[in-house]
Amino acid sequence: MKTKKKIKFSISIQISIFLMLVAFIPVAVMMALKTYERQQLSMLENSNVQQARLVSAALGFKSEIDREYARALLQNMNGQFDSRIRILDKDGTLLADSASYADKKRFPVPQQPFRNSVRKNPDENIIYRILSFPIRLHRKLFRPPVETMYSSSDFYSGRSVFGGSEVKAALSGRYGAATRISAGDQVSVTLYSAVPVFCFAGSGGRTVAGAVLVNRSTYKILQNLYELRLDLGKIFLQSLAAVFLISLFLAFRISVPLKTLSRQAAECADKKGRIFFTEFAGSRRNDEIGGLSRSFSSLIRRLDKRILFSQTFSSDISHEFKNPLAAIRTSAELLGEPLSDKERQELSRAVLDEVNHLQLLLSGIRNISKIDAESDAGISEAIPANSCVQNVISRIRSRCPDVRIDFSSGREEIFLRCPQDYLERLAENLIENAAGFGDCVSVRTDVLDGRKGSPQFFCLAVDDNGTGVAEQFREKIFERFYSDRAQEQKSGHTGLGLSIVKSIADSMEGTVSVEQSVTLGGARFVVSVPM
Repeated sequence: MKTKKKIKFSISIQISIFLMLVAFIPVAVMMALKTYERQQLSMLENSNVQQARLVSAALGFKSEIDREYARALLQNMNGQFDSRIRILDKDGTLLADSASYADKKRFPVPQQPFRNSVRKNPDENIIYRILSFPIRLHRKLFRPPVETMYSSSDFYSGRSVFGGSEVKAALSGRYGAATRISAGDQVSVTLYSAVPVFCFAGSGGRTVAGAVLVNRSTYKILQNLYELRLDLGKIFLQSLAAVFLISLFLAFRISVPLKTLSRQAAECADKKGRIFFTEFAGSRRNDEIGGLSRSFSSLIRRLDKRILFSQTFSSDISHEFKNPLAAIRTSAELLGEPLSDKERQELSRAVLDEVNHLQLLLSGIRNISKIDAESDAGISEAIPANSCVQNVISRIRSRCPDVRIDFSSGREEIFLRCPQDYLERLAENLIENAAGFGDCVSVRTDVLDGRKGSPQFFCLAVDDNGTGVAEQFREKIFERFYSDRAQEQKSGHTGLGLSIVKSIADSMEGTVSVEQSVTLGGARFVVSVPM
């Protein structure tokens, strides 16, 4: 059954999404409002220009602008345009004004857009006031005051000759435009667009005979922006509530598990170092907290294993020292009795044998303790593994001349990064152990490729033609002080040789195993360590 692969969603990604969500809301609001305002102002100005061009085209069929015709033209419009249209002569004097002919019953022109409109005044909406408070405060503190010099919303109110910049541009034959702040109960912006009126002149030419000035207030845009701000303000508050809930969710998802891990880390062991549990909360999560929980669990398990190793090691040492010391004590007590010379020599020899046995035990214990204490192998450079193994074989051949030891390798030379004494001790213990059970030993070194993406492994295999190791004892033989030798063969052996081999392999993050030898029929020990 295939297990569903979970998507790893790290905390950094979760926080990034959260911050993007928080930052996107005000940015999106500002971009939407600014874009909408620019589009509306552009459309408003284009509408003014089109209306001005239509009126300009209707006036340009004579040599000069006819006042009566201009008034009749605007009167005939009957105020159907929502902008104010003025017709000026070449001196900027007002000839006709559409405001004079507007039918206010059919086409009302509001002067106070928000107050006279069915739409609410922004100041009456509490949400709008709250959201716009920072903007209003900024304008009050940092923007200079605007002079409200106009009694109405029109810049040219009460004037008969117009001399604004847009009018001057139109009378010079160019398009002119101006934006001015309007005054009144509701401050807004009025757009002014001026288009020249070209009339026929002598010799078939055309000359500027006046201008058409069109202006329109932006109060409708303000109304739309007000509604947009209000709607976006509501959306913002709703999003803010959602972000708050998300932040609470992330807080419980991040801070609460971290507090739980911290509490468990403090309670997993007492002051004496006794460990109560090794599993931490959140180990099934697929994010950084899950990884941290699994790392804590792995660390505590390793510490627990090391504590257990120390406890059992001390117990084993005490047990192994107990029998030789008891034998020495008994022999020493008997030496105080009246004995013959022969009996005294036998007792003395027994004491010396037990002392030698204790020395061997101490040497093996020191080796295991040293290997276990060296967390870093102290590797400086690669050593020639084949040469080291051959030197060990030469020494063992001199001590065991009756044992045939053959050496072969899959490569001419293999360089391994490890302490040289580690490799020599490992090879010596394995080969001496094999020589103690048979008279024919085969030693082979090689390099094996690991799985895809894994390092290569140095392999040392030692075969013998002895009795082999029964399957039920293949794990037990690596325990400290265990030996399956015959009683008469145990003299000079402490049961620590293979335990030292396993300790060395473990310290080099390798493995050691035993199986039946296919070539010689006895035991086959294989050590594999990463290169």
